[in-house]
Amino acid sequence: MALQIDPEGLSGSGRALEGAATRFTEALAAFRAELESFGRPWGSDDIGSLIGAAHDEVSAFAFDCFDSALQEIAAAGTDLTGMATRYAQVEAAITKGFDGLQQGLGG
Repeated sequence: MALQIDPEGLSGSGRALEGAATRFTEALAAFRAELESFGRPWGSDDIGSLIGAAHDEVSAFAFDCFDSALQEIAAAGTDLTGMATRYAQVEAAITKGFDGLQQGLGG
């Protein structure tokens, strides 16, 4: 079984991941803005303060997790695109080398 790499497929997948990260970033920003537009509906009494503190901690943690995931998705897309470029360059160099060898052998 031979290993076959499709540089165009890798590049397309990389661009798709980068696009997904961009769309997710936009959706997350819209969600964050909508969440903030509600203000602090739980009030300022003792129970409301506890709810608000819990909300702030949980949402901060969740948004940190989302941001980390976005960075990883975008980095994976960039890495795949770079990998595709390197595979295409290596393939071109190998082809050029074989073409030169063929010409050298009189073919």
